[in-house]
Amino acid sequence: MAKKDDIILIIAKSFARQYLTSQECKMCKSLTHLQLIDDYGLNDIQANKVINWCVISTRNINKKDFCEETNEKNI
Repeated sequence: MAKKDDIILIIAKSFARQYLTSQECKMCKSLTHLQLIDDYGLNDIQANKVINWCVISTRNINKKDFCEETNEKNI
């Protein structure tokens, strides 16, 4: 898939509230509100929701990674 298709998938997952993969979270770090508005036709509220969901998904992945690391050390 091309990068634009990947971003569109991220937008769709954000509106559906499906957690993003770690690769998608890495792509989110380069997204800006202005880019979402200009390139993908979102309004400011929609762009804000996408950015917020990217942050939530990144925190979820970091939390999972942390839990896996602590479980491996305890074993």
